Amino acid sequence: MPQSGSNIFRDSLLNPQEFTITYELVPGRGSGGKQLENIIQLAENAKADGRIKALSVTDNPGGHSALSPTALGLDIQAMGISPLLHFSLKDKNRNMAESQLFECHRHNLLNLLVLGGDFPRHGYRGQAMPVFDLDSPQLLSLIEQLRHNFTVKKDAPAQEKALPAMDFFAGCVVSPFKTLESEQVWQYVKLLTKIQCGAQFVISQLGFDMDKYAELMRFIRDQKVSIPIMANVFVPTLAVARIMNKGRIPGVILPNTLLQRMEEEAGSDDKGEEARIVRAAKMIAALREMGYAGIHLGGNIQNFESISFLLDTAEHFTGADLAKEVHFPEPSTWYLHKDCSDKPRKYSMPILFDSNDFIHKQVFNENGLLFPVAEKISLKALDNPFLNKLYTFLEHLSKKILFHCRMCGDCTLSESSYLCPQYGCPKRLVNGPCGGSINGYCEVYPKEKLCFWVRTYHRGPKPDCNTIQATKPIPPKDWSLNRTSSWLNYFSGKDHCRIKDEKN
Repeated sequence: MPQSGSNIFRDSLLNPQEFTITYELVPGRGSGGKQLENIIQLAENAKADGRIKALSVTDNPGGHSALSPTALGLDIQAMGISPLLHFSLKDKNRNMAESQLFECHRHNLLNLLVLGGDFPRHGYRGQAMPVFDLDSPQLLSLIEQLRHNFTVKKDAPAQEKALPAMDFFAGCVVSPFKTLESEQVWQYVKLLTKIQCGAQFVISQLGFDMDKYAELMRFIRDQKVSIPIMANVFVPTLAVARIMNKGRIPGVILPNTLLQRMEEEAGSDDKGEEARIVRAAKMIAALREMGYAGIHLGGNIQNFESISFLLDTAEHFTGADLAKEVHFPEPSTWYLHKDCSDKPRKYSMPILFDSNDFIHKQVFNENGLLFPVAEKISLKALDNPFLNKLYTFLEHLSKKILFHCRMCGDCTLSESSYLCPQYGCPKRLVNGPCGGSINGYCEVYPKEKLCFWVRTYHRGPKPDCNTIQATKPIPPKDWSLNRTSSWLNYFSGKDHCRIKDEKN
């Protein structure tokens, strides 16, 4: 049965007259202990205070094992306050993701923050294997279908079945804090794609560049996006700030200027405690002035008294100059509305992209010169075991040499500038980048390898920063096609390009 307070968050966020506040909880490893007791006490205090409309629960943050967000979410819900569960995809294949959605609906845990998740790190007896069977646009598409009358196709287990509508309230994340054009434009493209797939609200990545917060709001208004946008305000201790400054938290940049300020503040009697709280309060007030629908508060705040003091202080700050007081930009950062020229830009495509694209269009485009011949040969090989094996071998050999092909059976080379995400992206993302890169470098290989999607930006046709728009989302791969010929699958209508029924 629905629990008291289960929709407080949704009701508040969709009310334009309210400024919604959420607070992020980070459960540790284990099912109990002092850390969890402190979290439960904080939740009880938040319920009594009334200003926090939801307590969000992280899902194995940093790629490390922790208590399930569902378990803690049930405890929070029983107190009468809304839980907002992080729903990450690093540890779940699509069947597990769907199963956990059923579990959430069964317990009326309807508020979900969908994200890919940090790359898995050390676990039991070594490095955990990453899953990433779905990406965030694909999961949002699944949730959007579950919100309506979703029908499982008839060849699935238990045969055809219409599922009842599940009233999820699912949001997504975006980072406006990227320093390079090749990172930032992709973030906004993917944001629009997530919204197109069904995201109902947005929460930003945490950051300390107030101009970037303003940029996100301006972008949202320019795109005429009507769903609510929340800003992430994080209050780090000096120790955590030093870790962030070294780039050890995926996707998070803490500039040297802020770290130096915090080092100076640490010399005070309270070791900088009040200064960091007041700075966060000014950020909240400035973000409220910018037009954000609310703030997603997090960080190393030891007790609810400090949170209450922060919120009290934020209510008393006003004025347009507040943002300047808490503005800590990263040097040489690219800004959409400042560095993107109003003049249409012409790009000179690399010769490898041009040649690959020309051949691809001639063979795989229905209007291509070689398409009829290629289709005829492919369909003939499909029905002949010997030709099928020879055809598949020749495809694998040529694509292995040219593209490091992994023979997934559903090729997306043409959607990623003829670079293979199965080989080049540790998370194998096909609908754009995650938010984990820093200064263009991959979350998994910091300062060693460029983000795969940064490479595609420089390799092929760049999304014009003047006309950013959503891309057509690529559906999940059918892994029954793995190690088969993607060319045969294309011409026989089995892959994502010509599939007839992408909904099931």
